[in-house]
Amino acid sequence: MSDTPSAPISHLNVWPVGDELVVTWRGGGPAINVFVSDDPIDAGTDVRAPDGPNQVTVPRREQTYVHLFDPEHGFTVVGERLLAMDGVMNFRDLGGYPTVDGGATRWGQVFRSARLNETSDADLDRIERLGITKVFDLRTQAEVDNEPDRLPDSVEHVHLPMSSSVALQKGLFERILDRDMTSFTKADMAEGYVRMLESFPEHLGQMAHAVADGEKILFHCTAGKDRTGITAMLLLGLAEVGDGHVLDDYEISARHQPEGRIDAFTKMLTDEGIDPDPFDLDAMLGSPRPVMRMTIDSLRDRWGGVEGYADFLGLDAGRRAAARANLRFAQP
Repeated sequence: MSDTPSAPISHLNVWPVGDELVVTWRGGGPAINVFVSDDPIDAGTDVRAPDGPNQVTVPRREQTYVHLFDPEHGFTVVGERLLAMDGVMNFRDLGGYPTVDGGATRWGQVFRSARLNETSDADLDRIERLGITKVFDLRTQAEVDNEPDRLPDSVEHVHLPMSSSVALQKGLFERILDRDMTSFTKADMAEGYVRMLESFPEHLGQMAHAVADGEKILFHCTAGKDRTGITAMLLLGLAEVGDGHVLDDYEISARHQPEGRIDAFTKMLTDEGIDPDPFDLDAMLGSPRPVMRMTIDSLRDRWGGVEGYADFLGLDAGRRAAARANLRFAQP
């Protein structure tokens, strides 16, 4: 037997296959135990061995967390990032992202989604079971009036309107149709994101304080990609998640938008006699990685990084530490 220490478990992947979850990973020693639980903190007593090297298949329940225990490195937890909902798109858990010091964000603590006006009764039950205590609605008053959130009675609705021309697709489209806008680029979208960072420190600070207080929160806008993406970037930054994984989280949103939206808008422009080529519809309707890359770079240029931006939000060292602790997984 080698005395060389094993590498920590990393590069976890989860694939739903029918009624099962297939989990794979890299690293770890030869004596890994697999615990399957419906709780992201408590591993429970359902324990088994891996099926083979760096892989296990487990039953897929409504909410399944797989706790991999390596005697050398402790627990590593993984779950499904996208939560299946009847009437909500892009509903995701921010847990499981690696931090720069070898830790990971906590599963089951912070969630993001698109609009919540079509939640089914089953969706409401699931939101309650997730333990979410506050929902932060980042849409404008007009959006809220037109499509109000449908939430469980036990959940507090907090309206923090973060209006921005780049976040309101209708506003962008009307400006194009009115010929007020003649082009749109990824840099334009990133500049709009930075304007939101400049304009809404109280709103972003309020969400960070809720995390510091230990609230389980869900934040959302309409599509769950722009205003929601900025908020996720901030919270993941406070947790000290590396840039690559922050960009991953932003980019995922494009997979969970209505199909055919870019083709439909291209046709709408063409029908109006407008050449679609000067407009980067992927930047406008998707979540391309370079947009968030430029946003993070601008945040560093303007505020010196997330710590400096947290000062701008009014978060002192103690509140930042509390938010970081609640955003990160702690070994039991």
